[in-house]
Amino acid sequence: MHGLVIRSFEGFVRNTYGDPLWGELVLALDEGIESFEPMFHYDDALAWRLLRQVAQRLGKPDEALLEDFGTYLVAHPASQRVRRLLRFGGADFEEFLLSLEDLSGRARLAVPDLDLPPLILDEFGAGEYGLRSQNAPPEVGPVLCGLLRAMADDYGALVLIEVAEGKSDDVALTIRLLEAAFSQDRGFALAQRATG
Repeated sequence: MHGLVIRSFEGFVRNTYGDPLWGELVLALDEGIESFEPMFHYDDALAWRLLRQVAQRLGKPDEALLEDFGTYLVAHPASQRVRRLLRFGGADFEEFLLSLEDLSGRARLAVPDLDLPPLILDEFGAGEYGLRSQNAPPEVGPVLCGLLRAMADDYGALVLIEVAEGKSDDVALTIRLLEAAFSQDRGFALAQRATG
């Protein structure tokens, strides 16, 4: 697993549950790692073991923790770079959805060796969509679900998003756009303002 992904998960745990919990978790991992390096690659088994340790320690199902992580990637101030990358996808939530097939390519422009699973968007009409990722780990579904719900909030859209039953080697979501302008959009500008 790319270190950027696992470092983002580390940030989620630290910022949401605190550094003391993180310290306990990495000590229990017994891998000699205090913090993950964003440009390294780590064994997938280590990442899944860490996820299960966090979920068990918090008394949360893996899926709920992963969905919270997906939300964190968009909504938390520490993840503004991810939000900006995603907001480049469109002026409204529907345009954003239509750009999701290009997301892995856009991510590789920023981090060339980051290999996100490819996404396939199916349009069913009347604001209904299906989002699939073939041969993706099942953990991708809840992360995408949280990320898309947070993006819908960011755009001010009212949506219903569910992890769909699919083939065992696919991740599939159903997305219903109920109202595109349900609440105020958080806003997005191409250029960031300088501070200080």
